[in-house]
Amino acid sequence: MTDKVKTRTVSFRIPEHILQEIEKTAKIKLISTNSLINQILNQYASWDKYEFRMKMFRIPEEGLQYVLTNLDEIKRGEAVDIIFNSIRDWALISKKKFDINTCLETLEDYCRMTGIGVEDVVTEEGTRSFIIRHNLGRNVSLLIKGIVEKIFRDLVRIKVDFQITDTTVIAQLCSKFE
Repeated sequence: MTDKVKTRTVSFRIPEHILQEIEKTAKIKLISTNSLINQILNQYASWDKYEFRMKMFRIPEEGLQYVLTNLDEIKRGEAVDIIFNSIRDWALISKKKFDINTCLETLEDYCRMTGIGVEDVVTEEGTRSFIIRHNLGRNVSLLIKGIVEKIFRDLVRIKVDFQITDTTVIAQLCSKFE
C-alpha cells in the first residue's frame, strides 16, 4: 500500500495568460489543471531549483544525439565518469546524501526530466530489473550501460547483467542492495 501524501489547499494569484496555457496543456494531456500544476511544482522541487547550482543546461535532442553518436569507447568511458560524478553531486545537493538509493533516485529524476523512460521491476523470485528506454541510438545505450554498471560496481559491488538494443537498456540484478 502506498503512503498517502499529505496535502493542503492554498491560493495563488496567477496571470490570466499563464493559467490559460496551463489549462490548455492539461486538456491536451487529458489531466486536471490541478494535476498539471502539481507536476510543474514537483519538477521545480526535484530538478529546476538545482539546475543553476549544478550548471546544467538544456540542449535540443538533435544536438545531444549528434554529440553522443560520435563518442568512441574511450570518450564514452570518460563520459561515464563525468556523469557518475554529476549524479553524486546532484544527489548530495538535492537529497543531502549519496548512497545506492539516492543515486538511483537521482538517475531516475534525470531520466524523467529528459524524456527517458525508466521502469523498476521486481519479480517474485527476487530479480530486479531496471528498464531504460530512449530514442538516442546504440551509443547512448552503451553509455547508459556504463553508468548503471559503475553505479552498482562502485556503490554496492554487485554485478549486473545487461540486455541492450539501440533504444533500450535492461539491467538485471539477482541480489538485494538495500
